[in-house]
Amino acid sequence: MSLERLREHRSVWQSKPVLPSVYGVWFRLISGSARGGSVVEIGAGPGFLAEWAHASRPQGLWVATDLLPAPWNDLAADATNLPFRDGAATSVVGIDVLHHLGEPRRFFEEAARVLAPGGVIVLVEPWVTALSYPIYRWLHPEGCDLWLDPWRPFASGSTKDAFEGDAAVAWRILRSAPPALWRELGFEPPRLTVLNGFAYLMSLGFRRGSLLPTALLPLLLGLDSSLAPLARWVGMRVHAVWRRA
Repeated sequence: MSLERLREHRSVWQSKPVLPSVYGVWFRLISGSARGGSVVEIGAGPGFLAEWAHASRPQGLWVATDLLPAPWNDLAADATNLPFRDGAATSVVGIDVLHHLGEPRRFFEEAARVLAPGGVIVLVEPWVTALSYPIYRWLHPEGCDLWLDPWRPFASGSTKDAFEGDAAVAWRILRSAPPALWRELGFEPPRLTVLNGFAYLMSLGFRRGSLLPTALLPLLLGLDSSLAPLARWVGMRVHAVWRRA
């Protein structure tokens, strides 16, 4: 992972006006589910969620952390070894980060430690559906292995690059983990909402160029919303919320 790659993402973000609007839908879900007070963002990367949060919810404390030091984030920190005291946070949030972690269980254990009782983890992650699977499997650089061990998803272990990821990780964890496991980790079973991503697909994400003209953005965002009942078959992301017991 390199700072240059994060700077490239920031450059694409600034050059594609539709991209902040597409991600803004997910940012609002994360912000709306986070408890007020002290919010710790993990995997902040290029810093877009924190910038959006500072502009839209100036009250409270939002600390953007990432494994790689970057001038736009607040702190360099590993999501599985956070430098905060027990019970210091009311929310731990992130977007597109769980599926990059080499040891997801350690993250949930660490989040349980730093969260106050009643605090929440709020994540938006890739989700596997009939539509998204071939896209993540063959058209996305991270891949999508439906049969991986979601608790040890990467053979490279501690030497993995921070950008290495697999779109099936969150899907496998959330489909296979029983309620007893979440209670063992200190959480209530998660609440899940599968989200459509037609606008995201047309925007081409962080690739240069876009198939989504600005004039058609409201139409595609409206399509994402109106087809919500079909998201379990055609969705691209999941909004997941865990509450600290």
